[in-house]
Amino acid sequence: MSLRTRMSLMAMLGLSALAGPAHALELEWVTVGDPGNKPDKTGHGAVAYAFQISKLEITVAQYAEFLNAVAAKGDRHVLWNAGQKIGRTANAGVFRHAPEAGREREPVMAVTFLNAMRFANWMHHGGGQGDTETGAYQMAGKGGLASREAGAAVWIPDEDEWYKAAYHQPESAGGPRGGYWSYPTRSDAAPKLAQTGDPGPNLANYLADPTPQVNGGILRGFHDVMPAGSFPGSASHYGTLDQAGNAWEWIESTVFDTQRVIRGGSMCGTREKLLSTVRTSASPTKLYPDTGFRLARAMPKAERPNSKQR
Repeated sequence: MSLRTRMSLMAMLGLSALAGPAHALELEWVTVGDPGNKPDKTGHGAVAYAFQISKLEITVAQYAEFLNAVAAKGDRHVLWNAGQKIGRTANAGVFRHAPEAGREREPVMAVTFLNAMRFANWMHHGGGQGDTETGAYQMAGKGGLASREAGAAVWIPDEDEWYKAAYHQPESAGGPRGGYWSYPTRSDAAPKLAQTGDPGPNLANYLADPTPQVNGGILRGFHDVMPAGSFPGSASHYGTLDQAGNAWEWIESTVFDTQRVIRGGSMCGTREKLLSTVRTSASPTKLYPDTGFRLARAMPKAERPNSKQR
């Protein structure tokens, strides 16, 4: 084997390693059942079908895997920025993305709604080398305002889906009168603050009142993000974690014709931002250092009623 051939082979092997794995990304999903439920007093939360939603927000490590799959040879869609806590290096024209040490399990933030749409498209196609421009959303049409495609397998939850997963619990299953809690932690009382890993109920990560009479005077801010799922005993009725605080979450629904909804509050927002009655919104091209997203998907065929007859 000539020196040139050996060098070419080594380069090919190096590029392959840098490009990252080409396998499907595994998320943990929970089922949101009770189809046909009524809406809350806010008008939100009614969903006519069962679906699944990711238990956690998309993490830094998961987003880095996405980048290594679709942006290794160029980032023409501006999927990466340093605020995501993901480092980027280049070798022979190929980019390698790696989470900052200790940040792997934190929710990825500083992502636009467009970034989230392309991540959903990628997941729709099974991850790996899946396309980012088609699938759940046709990016060539309206871009950040594209509607969900009828055949979407994975998508960003709309406001009713997200709201139901966060706040709904039927009275028949131990929920409050009317079937909706005020907070996503199965509580009408504001969540308390705690350290990562505390198994107790009704806990969340948000900016607290600094006075000693409220939460012991603990004050948290922008840099106090926690790993996704830090409070395992504070799940919603359907099993989601972190829909209260830690990171705001992009939602598929549009308002004011040009903006996408954002819900859930963050580590640098007050406890009022966690309430079911509070929402904000922004242009799909905006990115914020405390805003991420989670995904939803259709029920797996094996879990659908009468799936064998279909």
